[in-house]
Amino acid sequence: MIYAQETVPVVPDKFDEYVRALESEQIPVYHDLGYRLVACWETVASQGYWPEVISLWEMDDYSAYGAICRKQYADDQAGKGFRAWRERLGDLVTQTQGRILLPSSKTPSLEEVRRAGLGAKVCVHETVVTTPRKSKEYAEQVQRLWEPVATRYGRWMVGVYAVAWRNTEAINIWALEDWEAIGKYQDVIMQDREARGWSEIAISLRTDWHDRLLSALPFSPI
Repeated sequence: MIYAQETVPVVPDKFDEYVRALESEQIPVYHDLGYRLVACWETVASQGYWPEVISLWEMDDYSAYGAICRKQYADDQAGKGFRAWRERLGDLVTQTQGRILLPSSKTPSLEEVRRAGLGAKVCVHETVVTTPRKSKEYAEQVQRLWEPVATRYGRWMVGVYAVAWRNTEAINIWALEDWEAIGKYQDVIMQDREARGWSEIAISLRTDWHDRLLSALPFSPI
């Protein structure tokens, strides 16, 4: 699998209109193109940019992504629908930013998440700046060393990804049990010996990071 993440800063007084359009217009258009929606969140204003929406879409592989790109410019229903949606965005958002994400070896697929009955209503989203050519190694080390710690403290791994065509960027998304998990574990997690060990290793692989809190939109699949 590979993934597409869209980060969309929304015009402040258009947020509700954009969310309605995303559900009724964008999702059907993107499904026609070949994307599978994994999740859709808004950022929490106190810890991230707001108003902003982050969506995560699944594809089988690069061939599927190439087919999606071709359909965007085709003169058929899918292509016309995509271009109409793109024009519609001009009234609702200030810009969009897309990333193609390469999942770590243990990142679950959408089907696996659904089978497990997992939810991602509250998430921590981390954008990491890695040292050059270390984004894939960073993603693998996160799942090997940090994921066991995170699981002990009420989180499950939505996904850990290297960003394609950017050799210094990785994305981590962790779902929390609930909002209370933020306060329940924030102070104690770094007292964990394994957590401190991961922090020491992480310093050698990354130079900076930025965290957001995410809240799932009502129609998000997980």
